[in-house]
Amino acid sequence: MRVKVTDKELTTSPVSLCLCSNFIELGYGNQVEPMRAEMLFNRSFERFAPYNSGTHDWYGLFIDHRNPSLGYKNDWSQEDWYHSGYEHNPWFAAPGSEGPLTIDNTSTFLVPSSPLADVSIGIVDMPVRHGNHALRIANNELDRWGGVAQAGKQLTAGEAYRFRGWARSEEAPFPVEMRFYADAADIDWDAPIAIIPLGNAGTEWTQFAAEFHNDIFEGGAVFCIWTPPRSRLILDDFSLIPASAIDGWRSDVVDAVRRINPQVIRFPGGCFASFYDWRDGVGPTSDRRPEPSYFWGGMNENDTGTAEFAALCRAAASEMLFCINMFHPKKDSYLTFRDEKGEKQFWDTRRFTDHETGLKLACDWVAYCNLPAGSHPMADLRAEHGHPEPFGVKYWEMDNETARWFEPIEYAHAIVEYSSAMKSVDPGIEIGMMIYDNKYLACLSEMLHVCGPYIDFVADRGGGEERLNTVLSVLRRSQEEMGPARTPIRYCNTEWLPDDFNNDIFQSLAANPAPRTYNFNKWRYALNMFPCLMTWQRYGDEIGFVNFNNLANTHGQSALETPKEGAFLTSAGMVLELLSRSPAAWPLALDDYISDDLADFQVQAAWDLDRNRLVLYVLNLTPKESTAEFDLQGIGSVFHIAEETMLTASGPLAHNTTANHNAVQRIDRVRSSEGSDCLCVNVPPYTFVQTVLS
Repeated sequence: MRVKVTDKELTTSPVSLCLCSNFIELGYGNQVEPMRAEMLFNRSFERFAPYNSGTHDWYGLFIDHRNPSLGYKNDWSQEDWYHSGYEHNPWFAAPGSEGPLTIDNTSTFLVPSSPLADVSIGIVDMPVRHGNHALRIANNELDRWGGVAQAGKQLTAGEAYRFRGWARSEEAPFPVEMRFYADAADIDWDAPIAIIPLGNAGTEWTQFAAEFHNDIFEGGAVFCIWTPPRSRLILDDFSLIPASAIDGWRSDVVDAVRRINPQVIRFPGGCFASFYDWRDGVGPTSDRRPEPSYFWGGMNENDTGTAEFAALCRAAASEMLFCINMFHPKKDSYLTFRDEKGEKQFWDTRRFTDHETGLKLACDWVAYCNLPAGSHPMADLRAEHGHPEPFGVKYWEMDNETARWFEPIEYAHAIVEYSSAMKSVDPGIEIGMMIYDNKYLACLSEMLHVCGPYIDFVADRGGGEERLNTVLSVLRRSQEEMGPARTPIRYCNTEWLPDDFNNDIFQSLAANPAPRTYNFNKWRYALNMFPCLMTWQRYGDEIGFVNFNNLANTHGQSALETPKEGAFLTSAGMVLELLSRSPAAWPLALDDYISDDLADFQVQAAWDLDRNRLVLYVLNLTPKESTAEFDLQGIGSVFHIAEETMLTASGPLAHNTTANHNAVQRIDRVRSSEGSDCLCVNVPPYTFVQTVLS
């Protein structure tokens, strides 16, 4: 292919720096928990809520995804997206073993009896330190110590580990120990890695705290609390965190997020956000209430809340986007779950139904995040929680997939109320309207007529230039009606997946008909990101930000995977790492070439922000090597140095794994362009190349 690069710029504004942004959803599978430094699963010993059919579907767990009635798989370890971050390590009576890690509607993640000693454990319902439950250890041995254990702890030599927890003896005081053992199929209970005395447990609640300095052990370990013979001990509110943690986040995860370089991160959902009360995620973690994740099933410890998310964004130099819960009467009986007998039950979500309550809660969240201490009770509460300085949350999205509850015009009027009230608290925030549903798109003009002056961006989903142009044409007309004094409403995409995630290519390459989870972590799927991102670049800052779905884990649908052995970027993460730093700013017209986001071979050219360097993209989605020739005579500059970055892989189904972080390869090289007025770029199969000429 030969194209002529012209000096005609396609936009009057530069490309947004926020097209490679990201998205975190709480309470959905194991997305956030493995990113955190907390090493204990179910640290407050709650009764675990089963995952629902939505999770089974998105995780590709149905035995036959074409016929869900056949049931779902309860062994996640056989999935190609699986790694140690997805483990649900149970608490087990020790000495003993955790047994098989099955995950179904009856899983308690508790092994109550030891096969090796007269030791048992069980969940108790009683006044506790954290949540609604605690754990009882009954050591009935006459002369042997025993207790409770949890496997799946990855220890690093030279690291220190900080433990805290509460305990209470049911009888006379007695000593308690923390121990670590090497994790193995047959644990050697006579050879602990370390024994750390915690002190005596009395009949009143006592908080233990200890630090384990791991000098030499490297690898998987078992964490234990050990009690003497003939003892009864109640435990609650545990925590085990490495000293290297950054504000509660794993340091290797923070480093990886910095590589991905998201400029905006959305939180706390997604579907989860529509049933979230932000007050449950602020203050000391020991005071927060663990609860079921209503929309997806499973548990949310509420260890990751407003302050923790702000800390991650601060560490990654990212703007925060909060998706709020707009209360609505229809949220009363929307969500169901299966009880222990498999019977369908409704979650009690009546607290999310009153409009005025939801409005006040949203305003209070803005105040908690953005106002200086001393100016508002919620700002004072934030300072009381240890954060005297405001978090500075700029973007606020008005709920998620709101067509489940709001009719289009009803939603627009609700936005007027919410935006007016929230901006009266902080006029500097930006408000976003969800337009994802097709019935919203059909009524977009009428919705904007109602709430256009009250919003700053629209929040869409998906890709495709045809839909994009439909939305932009409506936004432009609305802008004309509001007048030039009004800041333009920008198009944003707050939960984006690349196109054709269920396309025929994957089905032809897979050995058997595959669920969509099969596609997500593959290189061919990540290549689908380039046409969308190249398209958005061609519209300058009419496109505000785009949040890739998701930041971490999530059955391979992510930019980052966080196994306990070490975090790594996925295929999609490597795309975001490259393009988030691309200098392309002013897209240029190409003669003899029409952009087509569905084409198998695509090219693009742009100036950098200062119009000193020329940026060339070539995308080859075919199984054959191809060449792009760029005729540079029309732009009036001579270039001498070409910096080339190539993302490629051995084949379309390649994907990075715990064992191989570099199945997708990044190749950087610098070569001379010899002042030529024509540049040839040879592109292997299934490869993207960025060339920067200077």
